[in-house]
Amino acid sequence: MAGSDKASDLVSAYARLLRMSPVQPEISSSVLSATLPMADARPCALLLSPHPDDECLIGSLPLRLMREQGWRIANLAVTLGSDISRRPTRKAELAKACAVLGFEGVLAEAEGFSGITAETRTTSPDIWRKMSERVASFIAQLKPQAIFLPHLSDAHPAHIGTHHLGMDALTLQNKDFTCTVFQTEYWQPNAAPNLMIGINEQDASSLLAALACHAGENARNPFDVRFPAYLIDNVRRGSELIGGTGTAAAQIDFAMIYQMGLWRSGKYTPSSLGRMIGPADSLAALM
Repeated sequence: MAGSDKASDLVSAYARLLRMSPVQPEISSSVLSATLPMADARPCALLLSPHPDDECLIGSLPLRLMREQGWRIANLAVTLGSDISRRPTRKAELAKACAVLGFEGVLAEAEGFSGITAETRTTSPDIWRKMSERVASFIAQLKPQAIFLPHLSDAHPAHIGTHHLGMDALTLQNKDFTCTVFQTEYWQPNAAPNLMIGINEQDASSLLAALACHAGENARNPFDVRFPAYLIDNVRRGSELIGGTGTAAAQIDFAMIYQMGLWRSGKYTPSSLGRMIGPADSLAALM
């Protein structure tokens, strides 16, 4: 039947795409800093990334803020992964990925933190407090207008731990500190998203090229090859979760989903507005 032939052709085309591997971009030199960055005149967004590669997997809005609004993007690598033998390689891969994106790569510590889990927070409060204070010092130094961190139920222990770490670091700021908080998702959808950010092909390609730099992780699980499909599926979910059940799908190809809220007077309050911003829409009103 003609209909089934067309369906077969489409499935086969997708399968062929999954056999393609993105080529790593050539990066001549790239470094990560283990020192506290200084604030400058530009507005700043701070990414709290549980692992090297998370800066790519959630990075559409930071990338757009940098390219369209001139923001400075600082990516704080909370950990370098649990495999100690892989950390030097992951550090080098992260430096390349940040160079591709134009983000400033910063390490929480020379070898990253260990034990970033909710269990550590409960069983080792003194150790946890020191790590929270370290992250708090980055926030105090940078004075970011926006902070990105995983949502509380992101289904990976380090992602959940990073959520707690970031929120605890925020509670250590002066009471007059205010910033926008974007809760990100990857391993599990956020139950209450309120923002979908459309991505054009150029930005999607940049994120994919940066993700391809994390060769070791992609060899274990091809995050890079499946990344465009993830961006496509976000449009399906976001159109109805944020636009409303039964709403026509947004006329965009790629998107990321966030929960946006405000940190003020020592607490986080999610925005009551649901927003869908297309690739050509201005971000000025968002911030």
